[in-house]
Amino acid sequence: MNRYLAAYIMGVANRLANGASNHYRKRFNLGMSEWRAMMALGQSPELIVREVAEMADLDYAAASKSVRVLQERDLVSVEQTSRRGRAAIVRLTAQGTEVYGKLRVSAEQRQERLVSAFDPAEVEVLWSLLRKVEQQVPHMNAD
Repeated sequence: MNRYLAAYIMGVANRLANGASNHYRKRFNLGMSEWRAMMALGQSPELIVREVAEMADLDYAAASKSVRVLQERDLVSVEQTSRRGRAAIVRLTAQGTEVYGKLRVSAEQRQERLVSAFDPAEVEVLWSLLRKVEQQVPHMNAD
């Protein structure tokens, strides 16, 4: 299987995702969808659920469910409004902002461990190559 690049990348991605899922579940009691939603919300003072989905690379239903879970934990507030159509505006609460800060530090530490075997120039090359792989995805999936 390691001779097929897409399969190899998916295998590595699955192992990274499983490790991240275990880490964030154990330390923050958050699943990966909730983690991704929190990371998206930490980038903007307010988002509508569709924007959370786009920024977190989640489908709308998963983003909506994640927002409900986060709201139940008082990590986000949800305001129904007419100023942006029927969309609900989602914001981090004070507790959510505190948890987001901890999530961000944890994510940065995990990333540092991931790239610790690389020098800075190699990290830049890796990012460049991964972006090129990402740009090729539509071409690969065109059939």
